[in-house]
Amino acid sequence: MRLLTLLALAALTAVPALATDTSSISAFVQSCASDPKGCQAMTRNAIYSARNANYGCIPEKLSVDDAADKLLDWLKFTAAKDPKYANEALADLMWTGVDELWPCKK
Repeated sequence: MRLLTLLALAALTAVPALATDTSSISAFVQSCASDPKGCQAMTRNAIYSARNANYGCIPEKLSVDDAADKLLDWLKFTAAKDPKYANEALADLMWTGVDELWPCKK
């Protein structure tokens, strides 16, 4: 899990000089209104990181952009409204979103 957190942090910091606030899920969702491209770039980087780390079961046929849109929607409309995620780091929430959206069969 530590490797995944490091990969997520690398993905989050790989987006140059964006106005997207990653301090909390509520701050992130708020900043998406003024910086939608930054939010899209961050979720796209999370999808790339997940795929590169063979994390989750994101369908191969699903484009990175479509997967990023689904992850962003999950962050905005599920994670942001659920109090259990209020204090979770955004990088961790992105991994949680991948798990929730594309669970692997056991």
